[in-house]
Amino acid sequence: MKRKFFALAIALVMVAGIATFALSEGATNSGKVTEVKGDKVTIELEKGKASEFSIGDSVELEIKKKKEKADSADSEEEFLMGC
Repeated sequence: MKRKFFALAIALVMVAGIATFALSEGATNSGKVTEVKGDKVTIELEKGKASEFSIGDSVELEIKKKKEKADSADSEEEFLMGC
């Protein structure tokens, strides 16, 4: 009896883990902004499908800025400091 219960508990944990992973991956889309015109932003999807969206859907964005390279002449690392 204990062996059957243990096997059932292990199977339940595995199914729950797979279901959680599948549901979390299905809600993630990512892409890059291709155009900004007034209040409208155009995003080209890199991960996900555009068919998942429909007119009137609510969308939340997480914005990650690109790191800009510092000019070599303005870089503080190139100045020599001494006593």
